[in-house]
Amino acid sequence: MNKVHLDWCDLSGSNCYVVLKRYRWVFMALLLSSCYQGGSTFSDIALPELPPQFSLMGGQRPNSKSEAWWLAFNDRQLNAIVARVQRGNLTVTQARERLAAAAAIAHSASSGFLPNVGLSGSATASSSNTRVDDISRRPVQLNLETGWEIALFGQDKLAQKSADLDGRMAAEDVNAAKLSVIAEAATSYIRLRALQHQRQNADLLSSAKAKARDIATVRFRSGLATMLEAQSATDVSAAMAQQKRVLDNAIADEIQRIAVLQGVAEDDAALSVIKPQPVADKVLVKAVPADVLRQRPDVRRAEFAVLKAGAEVGIATSDLYPKLHLSGMIGIGSPVSGSIFGIMGGPSLQMPLFDYGKRLDVVEAKKAQLREAVAAYRQTVLVAHGEASSALRALLTARLETARARSAYSTAEKGSAEAQLLSREGLSDPSILVARQLAALETRRQLTDATKDEAEALIVFAKATGGSLSAEAQDIATSPDKRRKNGS
Repeated sequence: MNKVHLDWCDLSGSNCYVVLKRYRWVFMALLLSSCYQGGSTFSDIALPELPPQFSLMGGQRPNSKSEAWWLAFNDRQLNAIVARVQRGNLTVTQARERLAAAAAIAHSASSGFLPNVGLSGSATASSSNTRVDDISRRPVQLNLETGWEIALFGQDKLAQKSADLDGRMAAEDVNAAKLSVIAEAATSYIRLRALQHQRQNADLLSSAKAKARDIATVRFRSGLATMLEAQSATDVSAAMAQQKRVLDNAIADEIQRIAVLQGVAEDDAALSVIKPQPVADKVLVKAVPADVLRQRPDVRRAEFAVLKAGAEVGIATSDLYPKLHLSGMIGIGSPVSGSIFGIMGGPSLQMPLFDYGKRLDVVEAKKAQLREAVAAYRQTVLVAHGEASSALRALLTARLETARARSAYSTAEKGSAEAQLLSREGLSDPSILVARQLAALETRRQLTDATKDEAEALIVFAKATGGSLSAEAQDIATSPDKRRKNGS
């Protein structure tokens, strides 16, 4: 790299040499600064091939703000937990601080291509009594210096674009963290309520098992049953007691997990009070178009990574061309033979001549990184498509299972009521009533699990679509009735 000073001006006292032709460097710099290298845009990023029902809806950029999908559960306590998680979760706080750091850096990303001013002073001792009139070599001097690297070939715009994209990527990291921790908190809350209902069901099962044990004991003493049957009933009752202890520990774990997600160590006592299970709203969910997938934080971050890589290619390419600097200095120095006041300045041009191909290698490396970013983006879209498709299938299956379990529980409840009526009238053996009650409690347990699984499936679907539950596409049936009408 050779550094060539093209012109200069030194004014000391009344000695001033100003040539108007020097202004041509300023005009040339402004002209070259308009030669913008550019970079990748959203329209340059091609989506991978997806099935027709997952095609684009309209080609518009998706909204980065996700919906309040947790409102689909119509649970005030869950809404309050989500609000506290958004405020206090420490993972989200860390992501916000990274965003603040990226925003601070982006604020002054292009300042290196703006004029800068500095103040400097120096004192040099010497045995010589020679007076120096050169403003840059006086023994004692105080200087006001200015410099300006002209942003040729759009370097300032590319630097600012790269920094801004870092900020956008950090913002998507915040969105991803919020989506993840809210989904985790909602899942823990869903599981907590299911565990509490299972614990309540365990008490009822324990009572029914105790009746079965008493009946087996009476039958054994009457010679109508063997010792093995009585002992088996006793063992089942002991197992139920252990199951209740396991459920109590699991309930405590979920309450503690929710507290940690809120960024606090103290458990919320209100969560210990049993409440109805949150039921997943029958929201309209269909195949997920590509525009919905593209609102996922990881997909949007991958898009911004491609754009940033394109800007880096432009920056590396601009380094292949000359760099123009303007500099100047106003100084006061002594001892001198004339005036202590002096001015000097002028342009300088740096031209790359021979560097063993280093700059070209950097350009090729940046281009390879751009291709890698494009491949990573396409891979992210394919993974998002797979996750959304799997989540949709799981949600539809869970809805069918919930409907089946609800029907089975209703039938078992009717059977238990009939057996209770017959037993009260003395028309049925007490063991039949206990058996019917145990069957009803088993179907109740299955319904509790099915309700929990459907709610969790809805959370997974919301997370897979970037926080959206309003995805839809044509020719995709959602409800069991529509599926039957369509012959599927």
